[in-house]
Amino acid sequence: LIKKHTEAKTILNDLVKNQSVVMGILDASFHSLFVIDDHCIIHMVNKKSCEDFGWTKEEFLGRNISMIMTPDVAANHDQFMKNYLSIGIKKMIGTQRQVTARRKDGSTFPCTLGLSETPNGEFYCGFIRDLTQQKKSESEMLEKNKELIRNESLVRGILDASSHALFVIDERCTIKMVNDRSCEVFGWTKEEFLGNNINMIMPAHIAMHHDQYMKNFLKTGIKKMIGTQREVTACRKDGTTFPCMLDLSEAKGSGLICGFIRDRTNQKVAEMALAKKNKSLQEKQDIMAGILDASFHALFVINEKCIIQMVNEKSCVVFGWRKDEFIGKNINMIMPSDIAVHHDQYMKQYLETGVKRMIGTQREVTAQRKDGTTFPCVLGLSETQQSGMICGFIRDLTEEKAHEAKIIEKQLAAEKLSCDLEANQGIIMGILDAAFHALFVIDEKCIIHMVNKRSCDVFGWTKEEFIGKNIKMIMPAHVAVNHDQYMKHYLDTGIKKMIGTQREVTACRKDGTTFPCVLGLSETPQSGMICGFIRDLTKDKAAQAAMMTKNRELQMHQNLIMSILDASFHALFVINEQCIIQMVNAKSVDVFGWTKEEFIGQNIKMIMPPAIADSHDSYVKHYLDTGIKKMIGTLREVTAYRKDGSTFPCRLGLAETKESGLICGFIHDLTEEKAAEAEILAKKRLAEKIIDAAFDSLFVISERGIIEMVNRASTTVFGWSQEEFIGQNISMIMPTVHAENHDDYLKRYLKTGFKKMMGKEREVEARRKDGSTFSCILGMSEVDNGGTKQFVGFIRDVTLQKSLLLAQAEREASDSLLFNILPEHIARRLKQDPSHIADLYNNTTILFADIVGFTDRTSVMSPHDVVMMLNDIFSRFDYLVDVYDLNKVKTIGDCYMVTSIPTDELENDGCSRVCRFALDMFKAVRAFNNTGPRHGQINFRIGIATGQVVAGVVGTKRFLFDMWGDAVNVAARMEQSGLAGQIQVTKEVVESAGPDFNFERRGTLTIKGKGPMEVFILKSAQEPSGRHSELDRRKSNSSRALRAFSMLDNYHDS
Repeated sequence: LIKKHTEAKTILNDLVKNQSVVMGILDASFHSLFVIDDHCIIHMVNKKSCEDFGWTKEEFLGRNISMIMTPDVAANHDQFMKNYLSIGIKKMIGTQRQVTARRKDGSTFPCTLGLSETPNGEFYCGFIRDLTQQKKSESEMLEKNKELIRNESLVRGILDASSHALFVIDERCTIKMVNDRSCEVFGWTKEEFLGNNINMIMPAHIAMHHDQYMKNFLKTGIKKMIGTQREVTACRKDGTTFPCMLDLSEAKGSGLICGFIRDRTNQKVAEMALAKKNKSLQEKQDIMAGILDASFHALFVINEKCIIQMVNEKSCVVFGWRKDEFIGKNINMIMPSDIAVHHDQYMKQYLETGVKRMIGTQREVTAQRKDGTTFPCVLGLSETQQSGMICGFIRDLTEEKAHEAKIIEKQLAAEKLSCDLEANQGIIMGILDAAFHALFVIDEKCIIHMVNKRSCDVFGWTKEEFIGKNIKMIMPAHVAVNHDQYMKHYLDTGIKKMIGTQREVTACRKDGTTFPCVLGLSETPQSGMICGFIRDLTKDKAAQAAMMTKNRELQMHQNLIMSILDASFHALFVINEQCIIQMVNAKSVDVFGWTKEEFIGQNIKMIMPPAIADSHDSYVKHYLDTGIKKMIGTLREVTAYRKDGSTFPCRLGLAETKESGLICGFIHDLTEEKAAEAEILAKKRLAEKIIDAAFDSLFVISERGIIEMVNRASTTVFGWSQEEFIGQNISMIMPTVHAENHDDYLKRYLKTGFKKMMGKEREVEARRKDGSTFSCILGMSEVDNGGTKQFVGFIRDVTLQKSLLLAQAEREASDSLLFNILPEHIARRLKQDPSHIADLYNNTTILFADIVGFTDRTSVMSPHDVVMMLNDIFSRFDYLVDVYDLNKVKTIGDCYMVTSIPTDELENDGCSRVCRFALDMFKAVRAFNNTGPRHGQINFRIGIATGQVVAGVVGTKRFLFDMWGDAVNVAARMEQSGLAGQIQVTKEVVESAGPDFNFERRGTLTIKGKGPMEVFILKSAQEPSGRHSELDRRKSNSSRALRAFSMLDNYHDS
C-alpha cells in the first residue's frame, strides 16, 4: 500500500504540474468539449461549452449528455450507447457529423459533432462546433453572389473579346492569366501558358535577361516599360517571330502586371499590299458591275442621306425607271407614300443610335413601280464596312404569292377531304402503330377495344392480353379501385374533368413497376369511344433532374463570380453609351445608399454633385464623337454624392469594354483612408493602455534580444523601471545559467526556423532586480513587422498557484489512500461522520479462498519468497475484484475474502458476479502456474455462500471494514470442507446465481454449527447476454491483464 501510495502521489504531482496548461488549452478551445462515461454521464466540460449552451459547469457535471439534445434524439440516445457497447460497431465515433443541439433556453442550433474514444475505453470525448454563424454567412454569401453570376458572360467577354493578346503575370514573371486571343496569336493553349515564365514568348536574346529587368523594377521602382507602348519582337510556339506593340500596366494592390500585345504583322503586310490592291480595284469593280447586272433580284446602293448611288439592270426591269432616272434620287421613290414620308427619319435614327432593325435581316414589304402600282417583295439590307453605304436586294414576290394562294386552296381541299375520310372511317384510320406514344381505346364500361404496338412495348402485355380487359389494369391499386366510378359519374353528369385535357399521372406495368406519364383523353363523337394517349415521362424526368443539377452547378458558379464582384472593396458601376446604369455591386449599395433596383436604369449622374451632373452627358457625347479619352484608362480623385445628399471624396477609375461598348467604373471611397491616420493613432494609444492594464508581464524584443517595449506589470513584477528595461538585453531577467546562452538560442532559431519555444507555453525560472528568482509561465510568439521580426513574450508568476495546487494534490492523495483501504461509499460516510458504522444487509454473497497445503509449502520457503508469491497471486485477484465491481474484505495469511457490494435489494446480480469472479480466480491461478513458479504450482479451495450479514468499521486506527453473520460462517465452512481446485457453494447460491451457470450436486455434508447441508460444485458459466455487455468488456480487459501478468513473470524470471 505504501508503494502504491508513493506511486500515486508521484503521478498526481506530475498531473498538478501540467494541470494549468491542460485546463488552459481546453478552456481556450474555440469549440465546446464534453467528456462522458459508458452511462452517458458528463464528467468534464470546458468554458466554451458553458458559453454555447448556457449551463454552468456545476449544472453540467453528473448529468446525462442528452440534456443538450433535441427531444427526438435525446429519447433514444442511451439506447444508441447500449447498442455500441453490445456490438462494438462504431457509427459516430471517429467521424464528424452535422447535428442539431439544444441550449438551456430551449433554442436549437446547427453544429458539427466529432467523437473519439479514450484508449482504455472508459470515456468518450466530443467536440461541438457551432455552425450558426457559418450557416448565416453561407446564406448571405449566396444572396450576394446571385447578381454577379447573371453577368458572367459580360465579365468573360471583357477578357476574351479583346482583339489583342492579354497576359497577366506576377512578380516572378509567372503567367497567371491569358485570353483567347493570346492562344490564337502564339499557338500555345491556356493550360500550356499558365504557370510558365513570360519569357517563353520572347526571342532567346531577350528572354535570358527578362527576369533581371523585373528584379531591377521591383528593387528600384523605376518604370521603363510599364505605362508605355513599345514595338518589340515576339516569338510563337513554332519558333517564328513577328513584330508587335507591347502595352504594360501594373494592377494596383495585387502586385500583378498586365500586358496587351498587338500583332503588327498584318498591318505591315497590309501596307505593302495596299498599292497592289488599289491597282486592281478598278478591274474588280468592272467585273462586279457585270455580276450585279446579271442578278435575278433588283439591287440598290444608297448613302447615309438615302440617295441612290447604284442600281442594276433588274431594278430597271422591275420598277420601270431607267438607271439615269434612279441615280441621285432618294430611295423613297420606290416606296408607297405612307412609308416614304418616314423613311429619312428611320435612317437618321439608325445613324444616331447604331441600333440595327432592318440591316442584316430580311423582311416582306410593299414596293411601288413607276406606273404607281404596288407589289409584295422581300427586302434584304446590309451595310458595307468601309464606305458606309447600304446595299439592298429586292425580290419580287408577285408570282410566289399567286403560287402560295394555289397551294392554300389545295390544302383547304385536302383538309375537307380528310374530314370526310374521318367521318366515314371513324377512329380506325387514326390509330397508327407507328405512334411514339401508347394508345388505348375504351368503351363506356372502361373495356379496352384497341391498343397500338407502343402500348405493348411500354406496359409489357400483348394486344391479346389487353383486349377485353378493364383499363384499370394499367393503374396503381389506389386509383384503379375508383376508376369505374369516375366513368359512371361522367356518363351520368356529362361533366368533363379529364377528357379534353392532359394530366401527369402514374401508370403501372405488367411487372408491377410504376412510372410517371402524361395522359391525354378525347371522346370520338360518333362511336362514343374514349381514346387515350399515354406518353412515358421517365426519360423526361431523368433529363429534368439532370438539368436541375446542371442549373444548380451553374448557379453555384455564377454565385462565385458575383461574390467576386460583390466582395470588391470598391463600388462598381457599368453604364452604356447613354450613361444608363446596367450593373452595380453590393459595395455600391453600401457606399451610396441606393438599392440595386434604384440604381439600374438610372443615369449615372445621380451619384454626382449637381455642378458636375449637369454637364456629364455632354462629356460622354464628346467622347463618343471624337474618341478622345480624358478619363477612361486613368485614375482621378473626384467628389461623389450619396442618396442622403452628403458628398465624399473618392478615386474614380474608368475602363471601356471593347465589344459591348459598356464603360466600367470603380469608385474607391477615400473617407476611411483620410480618417485612417487618426484612427491608427487612437488604436495605438488604446493598445498601449490595454497592454499596461494586463495582469501578466509583457516584453517585446528585437531579433538581437534587445528589449523594445514592456508594460506596467513587468516593472511591478521584476523591480526595474521602464527606462531601465528599454535597450537592455532580455537576458537581464534570466538566471545566469540561461542568460549566458540566450543570444545563441535566438541566433539558432533565426537561422534554422526550428521552433522550440515559439507558439508554446513553458514553465521557467525568472530573476528579479534584487536577484531573487521565481517560477513563471512563459508564452512566446513571433510578429513580422514589415519584414523585421519581433518577439512578444507574456510572463505569469505562478508561485502562489503552485502552492495551492500542491496542497490540493496532498488532500487528493490522502483521500485516495483512504479509498484503497475502505469501500468508497464507506470511506465517504466516514469522512462526513467519524462515528461508528454498523449496517445490516439482507442479501450479500461471501467468498473464501484458501491455498491448499500452504503451511507445508511455506515451511521450506524464505519469508521474501512467501511474500512475493502471495503478492503476485493476490494482485491478480485484486484486479478481478475491480473488473467485477466486488468488495475485497481482507486477507488472513493465505486466505482471501471477497463479498458482493452489500445491499438490501433482493433483485441484484451480486451473486452472479461473485460466481464469475470465482471461475476467473482459477484462470488466474492457472496463469500463475504457467509461469513456472520456483517453488512449484499451487492450488486453491473456494467456498461461496449468500445471505444476511452485519458490516461495519472496527477500530480507530488502521480502519477495517469487516463482516459478520451466519452467512459468513457458512462461506468459511464451504471453503474448509471443499475440494482442491473446486468451487463449493450452498443451495441458496445455486438459486440466486441464475440460469447462466452450470452446477453439479456434490451431496449432503455435515457442516459444523449447521448440521446436514446440501452442497454443490460450480463447474462453468455461459457467456454473458447483451445486458452484461459491460461485464463482458471488463472480462476481456481482465484476460489481457492476466496475460500481461504472465509476460511480466517471465520477464522477472529471465
